[in-house]
Amino acid sequence: MIKEVKELIRKERLLSGIKRIILGYSGGPDSTFLREVLSEEDLEIILAYFNHNLRDDSTYEEKFIRKEAERVSLQLRTEGENVKNYCKKESLSIEEGARVLRMNYLHRVKDEENADIIALGHNLDDQIENFFIRLLRGSGFGLSSMRYKDGDIIRPLLSFRKKEIIRYLNDHNIPYYEDPSNRDLSYLRNRIRSELIPVIENIKDGSIRCIERSIENIRGMEEALKKHVEDILIVKYPNHVDVDRKDFGQLLLSEKFLLVSKLLSLFGKERELKRAHIESLPDRGVIELSDSFIELTHNKLIITLKKEHSIKELPMKGELSFGDFLITTEIFTKIDDPSKDGCEYFDLGDLELPLTIRARKRGDQIISFGSKERKKLKDIFINEKIPRTLRNSWPIICDKKGIILILGLRRSNRAYVSDKTKKVILIKYKEVKYGW
Repeated sequence: MIKEVKELIRKERLLSGIKRIILGYSGGPDSTFLREVLSEEDLEIILAYFNHNLRDDSTYEEKFIRKEAERVSLQLRTEGENVKNYCKKESLSIEEGARVLRMNYLHRVKDEENADIIALGHNLDDQIENFFIRLLRGSGFGLSSMRYKDGDIIRPLLSFRKKEIIRYLNDHNIPYYEDPSNRDLSYLRNRIRSELIPVIENIKDGSIRCIERSIENIRGMEEALKKHVEDILIVKYPNHVDVDRKDFGQLLLSEKFLLVSKLLSLFGKERELKRAHIESLPDRGVIELSDSFIELTHNKLIITLKKEHSIKELPMKGELSFGDFLITTEIFTKIDDPSKDGCEYFDLGDLELPLTIRARKRGDQIISFGSKERKKLKDIFINEKIPRTLRNSWPIICDKKGIILILGLRRSNRAYVSDKTKKVILIKYKEVKYGW
């Protein structure tokens, strides 16, 4: 069986030019078998284990993993985090939150160890389970799920069944750790594995391989769609993504649905998007999903994450992120270029510290620079044509007396810099944008 996996690795060129590799290692059958496969290659392997702290036996699991790493003489990196607390804070399911933390950890280890790539032990059963999970949730884009190679991640076992892997390990007396949570039927994945897959296998011989071919066909269609929409103007920010409305309007309904599904998946969360959502999208309005908004404005389609933004203290010198912006602060004794874009200057002596940054509140008002009248933030957002779904994450900077800056829109008439100013605080900001 190892020979078959190595043939697939060569066929797909998964290890071409690779010398140093991070193996996501849980001690389970899949990562243990993949460890055996990779050990036969000319590679430097680093095992990386992430403890989710979800089970009472997690300490025993980690001890087993440390013992195994020592037995096979491989470097081991370990880390853990309270997944439940993280999921509660980020409004994620346990499975989703665990995946996010685990992948963040693996990428960090890869960078710290200067490795070339990350190897994961997902097998064909995992692929089939993912397919049905997405299908049962009404997903459009993403039914093809995992690939042999996806950026800096490889999955050499995607064409191999779990039972084949376990049989090999048992036949060769190779120890592995069985995760007891895999038998917990409160998880959808486990019900699909224990109840649905056996029924499908009994209905027709070779049904799993047929589904595998269907997944490959869907992947081909998804790649064709991506090429079709590559010319559409798409901009991704930390908390939202927007699409040129004119380009979006020229797509067929099915293409719109698949494109929006793909854009939602960029945030790494499962969504409940249905074709009816796209069909009912108002000419200028908002559709609300459980953890996101879809808004059509006069010139854009905007998809925004629902997210609570807590109040943060703004440092006198440093940087922080808020919403879709990166904010930097510095202290000066004079202003070199007062007209520079993305910069606001305040007389530090006229401010009541500390400075804080927050999202808008009901009833927020500001007296803008050069004005004597208070104006509601709501009216400012409307006048500036700020999309409704972006207003709740727009950065508002305050001192103890009130609002001093609505980032990029208005500054207060307080604390303006004059000849008498002794210290100037610069608040510099820019929107963070990513490629498609």
